[in-house]
Amino acid sequence: MDVENYIDEAVFQEENNQHRCFYELMWENFKESGYVITDESGYEVDAVFKAVSLQNLLGEFIYRIYDEVNETGLEDVIEHLQNLGFGEDDIINYCNKIEDIESDPDDFELTVKNALDYTSEMTADKILEEFSADDVFDYMFTATYAFEQDFVFEFEDAEELQAFIDTNQEQLDNYKEEYSSIMSWVESGMIC
Repeated sequence: MDVENYIDEAVFQEENNQHRCFYELMWENFKESGYVITDESGYEVDAVFKAVSLQNLLGEFIYRIYDEVNETGLEDVIEHLQNLGFGEDDIINYCNKIEDIESDPDDFELTVKNALDYTSEMTADKILEEFSADDVFDYMFTATYAFEQDFVFEFEDAEELQAFIDTNQEQLDNYKEEYSSIMSWVESGMIC
């Protein structure tokens, strides 16, 4: 299985619909800008780190707004890469290629955690390069909030997520005021 299908089926499809729609929207943007799925050597490992970093960033948003534990995804990165046929040596080689990732030759998991932290920061930077902080808040909030009216609103895809945001901008602006500390976190780079 190629990495793009794997990420879609094993990483993003395992999430609830609202989260999945957010990942789909971000991932499509990342692909268009060349941030993921390149033809460089080791891009599969890089793509998995970036996919899990999206989950990590949304998890950090959920932690900050709803006070739920953010599972960083360390085990997920390792499991997904092993499912794709990559071993510890492949992962360490990837980490060693990036000089900003602090590698510990005696601690594989710490090295992977450092790589995920680094990738999450780079992914946050990329998101904020592509979208305004207001838009990022809207996407993350809409992807995580249980909008209950007379029914529970379920998004089928990223287009429905975007349409919901476009038609509910005034209410989303009210949420930005209500959650000003979360908005400040987004504006300051979403550091986990």
